[in-house]
Formats: sequence, C-alpha cells, structure tokens
Amino acid sequence: MSTSLSRFFDYISGERRGVGAVLVRGGLAALSAPYWLGCAARRAAYNSGFFLCRELDAKVISIGNITTGGTGKTPLVIWVLRWLEQRGVPAAILSRGYGARPADGQGESDEMLLLRRHVPSVPHLVGKDRFATGRQAIGEHGAECLVLDDGFQHLALGRDLDIVLIDSLMPFGYGHVLPRGLLREPLTALRRADVVVLTRCDLCPRDRVRDIQRRIHDVAGLRPVVESAHRPTRFYAHATGESRPLGWIKGRRAFAFSALGNPTAFPRTLESLGAEVVHHELFRDHHWYDDAELAGIADAANEAGADLVVTTEKDAVKIRSLPHGAPPIYVLAVEFTMTHGGELLTGALEQIVGDQVV
Repeated sequence: MSTSLSRFFDYISGERRGVGAVLVRGGLAALSAPYWLGCAARRAAYNSGFFLCRELDAKVISIGNITTGGTGKTPLVIWVLRWLEQRGVPAAILSRGYGARPADGQGESDEMLLLRRHVPSVPHLVGKDRFATGRQAIGEHGAECLVLDDGFQHLALGRDLDIVLIDSLMPFGYGHVLPRGLLREPLTALRRADVVVLTRCDLCPRDRVRDIQRRIHDVAGLRPVVESAHRPTRFYAHATGESRPLGWIKGRRAFAFSALGNPTAFPRTLESLGAEVVHHELFRDHHWYDDAELAGIADAANEAGADLVVTTEKDAVKIRSLPHGAPPIYVLAVEFTMTHGGELLTGALEQIVGDQVV
C-alpha cells in the first residue's frame, strides 16, 4: 500500500494520535458534510421523481456495498449466478467496469476477469448506463434475470431485490461518510436493503458479529441478516494450475501481496491456515501491477527468505509471472458460503425468480 493511503487509514481509524491527527480528522469531517448533503439531495431527487428510476422487463438483483470496496462482493456474485444457472434462469451481469485497464483494445477489470473464469457461460455487459446494457442483455442474450454488480447506489435502475454486503472486520466504514470515513452513504441507507449479508464472520469474534447485527437492526429495522464466510478451498500454482490442499501451507514462509478493499482479511486467512506470513505487500484496491512492481515483490520475497509468494484470485488474473529467480507464486482460491441464516437469502431469491425456474 502506498504511504499516503496507509496514512489515510491511520487517520480515519483513529490510530494516529496527536494534535496534527485531530486537525486532519477535523478537516476530513468538514469535507464529509457536503458529501453527506449530496447523498441526501440525490436520494430526495429520486424519491420525488425529479430523477427518473427506470424499470427493465426482467428481474433485477442488485448486489452492493454501503462502504467503499473490501466486502468480498465478487464471490457472492458468483454464488448467485451459479444458483440461477442451476435453476435454469437465463441471467446476465451488469457492471460499470470500475478499475478497468485497457487490454487488447478492451477495458477489462479484475472482477470481470474473475467472473469470466468462474461463470464463463453468463454474459457480462459493462457500461455506465445500465438501463441500456440491461436492454441489450434482454434483447441479445435472452436474459430473464439481471445481476447488478455493485448496484446499491445505482438508483437510476429499478430492482426487485437489494442485497447489501457488510464486512464484519470493517463493518461501518469507521462510522463516517467519505472522506472522513469509508461510508458511501449514511448508515440509514440500509433501510433500502432487502437482505444484509455479513461477510468474513469466521474471522470475527462471535460477540462482535452479534454487535454488528444489533447495530444494523437499530439503524434499519428487522432486515434479514445472513452470516457468511469466504471459505478457502485450495491453493494452486499460478504458473501451472497444479492444486495443493489447504494444509500444504502450514509452516511455510509466505510472502503475500494483494490489492483489496479490506487489506486485513487476506493475511488473517493465511495465518489461520498455518502459514508464517513474513510480509504482506499492500496495494490500492483494483491495482494493476507493472513489471517494476512485480520485480520489487520478487526481490522483497527473496530478501525475506520466503518459501513462496501467495496472492488472491482477484490479483492473480492481473499478472503473468514474477521475474526469474523469484519464489513460486501460489493462489488461494475461496468460495462464498453461508454459515447462518442462509435460508433467508435463498428464500428471497426464490421469491423473486421462483416463477421463472424451469
């Protein structure tokens, strides 16, 4: 992670102390006021009909966040798409393509590449105007259900089900909207959610999970809350795809790197599997790696005496290889799994698409 980004997190989390830190937080809070007013004005404009919310001739399932990144959204998108696929519901993904980098003439994001790998049969349409891409998905691909990726704040398109993810390790964006905190909207926006999914509950103390649920109910009423985990399934060699069981990492010295919204979850998972994480190199969410950065990772891993370099699937799709002489790269594969209240999510999905199931 860049020094400036690390310093920003230190300020908004309250870890950095002193008069200077207090002044910085005060300045960020002052900047948050117009952001908060903008959120309120935008929502009021849609509620009053001043801004138009358009409807599509298909079921729309939105999967999104209330904070900036880091909730583990893509594994849930994959899970929902597979759930629809198993029930014979023709589906498509609509996304804006945030974080894309031009490649071979096409702007592809890390999430697009990951979705293509896991659900290759599902059309993925990218564009700022998701009403237009939705019509295209219906007309050209016969989609009857549209999964709106990162759609909670996309109020211009109507939806039949709003699923909102909250990361148990960093649930409420330090309690403030941007830039004082990480909230995209005030917490009261959770009242628009139909289902709230808490992620990474396996890495969070049980009493903390209960506190988060109480906070959600205090703010948004008795919304269904589902507990989930991103369950590690295996390691595989980046170069060959050769699979290794989870226990294989135990006792090995691992140099980790990732570009995730929540920088703490990945090393915690590796350590829970028995790895000795000698260092975790952090990059900004959706970061694309250049050759110099990959060479720096290789050098740092060798200097740290690492047995291997390990990264996430989201990062692995953006790199080819490390320079010659670097420790081998392995990728940790994970899948979304519900640990408590799963029937609340499946019931909500069945209610939306039940009449479409073949």
